[in-house]
Amino acid sequence: MDNISHKVVSIKSAIKAEDRPLLNPHHYYPHFQPIVFLPTGKIAGYEALARTHNKNGKVVSAGEIFINSQYSLSNRRDLDRSIRKNALEQFANSVQGGFLTINIVPDWVDMLSSKLCTPTISMIDEIGIDPARVVIEITEASGNVDNLKRVVKAYHQAGLKVAIDDFGAGASQLDRIIALEPDIIKLDMRLFKNATRGGLPADVVLSVSDLAQRAGCELICEGVETEQEFHFGVECGAKYMQGWLFHKADLNFLAPDLSQDKVKDLLASYLDRKSLKTLETVRHNAEVKTSVLALKHALQQLQSTVSLAAQLMQAGILRYFLCKTDGTQISPNFDVNQQGITEDEQFVGFNWSFRPYFHALVALDAVKPQQLILSKIYRDSSSHIMCKTFSTYLSNDVVLLVDCKVEDDTLFVE
Repeated sequence: MDNISHKVVSIKSAIKAEDRPLLNPHHYYPHFQPIVFLPTGKIAGYEALARTHNKNGKVVSAGEIFINSQYSLSNRRDLDRSIRKNALEQFANSVQGGFLTINIVPDWVDMLSSKLCTPTISMIDEIGIDPARVVIEITEASGNVDNLKRVVKAYHQAGLKVAIDDFGAGASQLDRIIALEPDIIKLDMRLFKNATRGGLPADVVLSVSDLAQRAGCELICEGVETEQEFHFGVECGAKYMQGWLFHKADLNFLAPDLSQDKVKDLLASYLDRKSLKTLETVRHNAEVKTSVLALKHALQQLQSTVSLAAQLMQAGILRYFLCKTDGTQISPNFDVNQQGITEDEQFVGFNWSFRPYFHALVALDAVKPQQLILSKIYRDSSSHIMCKTFSTYLSNDVVLLVDCKVEDDTLFVE
């Protein structure tokens, strides 16, 4: 062996010898972070999180150890199983109701033999916990989907629930929703934090909320630290939340009703703030409705709409146009701007019948003629601003559509 090779081996041996005590299971243990259930305000469950002590004796996260390639996968897996079993035993011996979530790294799943029962199911059987009280969180975006699908099926058959953790951290996770059919989606904390201030991240997170509802999944927002982050979590449709706003992870379990008063106050502040925002929206809708009806009257009387330009612009109206009842656009876009009202011919002949508000207008006309239909808020593809579309019949076979700039009524962090 040459000197260089000998030195490399010596260094590696020294590193292993020095770090081996760090992998001692007795140096690692679980802490438990409460997850609150908003309708009751009570602690509904806990997430088990790996902890250790640093050189100064301070309790710190042990999460880094599980992604540190300096240690073999088997060493990290065995340590993870030790902490997992410790958490399950403590939960079983406590007087707590509710559920416990434990994290499973997909790499561990890839190491399992297809013929073996999963270690977690064996632990649960051995300890005697009701499997319905255990949630398995599949973390990260790694791991073979087929292997995960097989193991998740085993979890479900054993009565456990499954959560996709850090959802939104990677595009590949969409296929996991389809393949794994999870019971719970936990939003990626960084994505949630970015989304609380609005913009495209908020659009993405709110679409995840819609996805969760369509898939029949519960949504959990984690990392909630402030009152306004709580408000945004409610806007996302989350009934479960966790974060420092409620409680940090702790060595011990807490009284279930410890968070009730705080959650009650937070929901009251949400209601106050949302009510004010809704009142602003109602007032603006009324202002726009007045302008739309004035525009409708002018068009029906074949009058010029130029004199209405200032009123339309004041109401935030961007454009209006006419369609047949089959959705075909028969007029230019009449754009409302500083120059008054200008025409844009490029959309003549386009068919807009696929837009949700259009078939609602057609359907309601049979019940409530002359009804004014209002679309949901959307982001305009050309200007990238938030809009609504107001639509109403101009005559029996012609529809007036009015695009209007609006404030997003979602509660963001200000």
